Amino acid sequence: MNRSKLPAKPLPWRKILRCAFAGLALPWSAGLSSAATLYFTNAYDYVDGSSAVQSYNPNAVTLATQSISGNGETSASSASLSGGTLKVLNTGNVTALTSVNTGSFASLGDTITSTGATAGLNLGVSLAVSGTAYSVTPSGDDTFLVIAAYAPGVFDSNNYGSSIWAAGYQLGTNSGGSAPFFLYGISSVTGVYGDGANNIPVSIPFALLPSTFDLFVGLASYENGSGLVWSNDYSHTVTLSLLAPNGVNLASASGALPITSQSSTPEPYTLGTAGFAILAGLAILRGRKQVTTATR
Repeated sequence: MNRSKLPAKPLPWRKILRCAFAGLALPWSAGLSSAATLYFTNAYDYVDGSSAVQSYNPNAVTLATQSISGNGETSASSASLSGGTLKVLNTGNVTALTSVNTGSFASLGDTITSTGATAGLNLGVSLAVSGTAYSVTPSGDDTFLVIAAYAPGVFDSNNYGSSIWAAGYQLGTNSGGSAPFFLYGISSVTGVYGDGANNIPVSIPFALLPSTFDLFVGLASYENGSGLVWSNDYSHTVTLSLLAPNGVNLASASGALPITSQSSTPEPYTLGTAGFAILAGLAILRGRKQVTTATR
């Protein structure tokens, strides 16, 4: 098998999700480099009748971006470590086919190290998202977001089902609710966010995390079935940043992932008042008609 090329036909969507959305486009992509993968960006897109396209950058802060069109379908994605951003666009108005199988996936990963007194504290993750999901057949359409923490080494092992902590969110009004969260060790949806702008506050107890862990964030959208008109647009950016509580230092292997330190608010002082750092957020949303937030 020629490992330098993607398959001539798109893989079935469940197989695609097992490998592409996990961060690597193909099962044999993992471990090809002799150096351990400490961080990456990944963009992976496919439409009916065309080869899949991928931009995968291990141990590089390079922007991953891809797009592909055909049969009235368009799929595009991008991932940026330095911006802490993910974007996907998956749309179609198909007349030449009776069913479709198309998807857009963006993901990033970084190895995080915490130092300081973490007892009783939580790692804050700010997620901000804005987008819409529409399909004439919602049962075959899904847009979703996953954030998960792993023991170091998952970016090479691809063992994404063994998460230390993970959360999954449905995004957009017409997302069908069948996103494969189980691939990331998630037994049920954590939150549902409808169309529009949403913030998803996430809080992870440091007690659950080793001092060094791999953080994975992925955004995906697909249409799979008989629905021939759809538009899932989360290209207006899902943004992510980490928040270090007072007394805790966070460092990423990439040196690029946005991290905000939260200083303590001092006692009142006669000569003035000290300021405090404000966390810049990011999120992803999803849902049906009722929007809920969830924190794990």
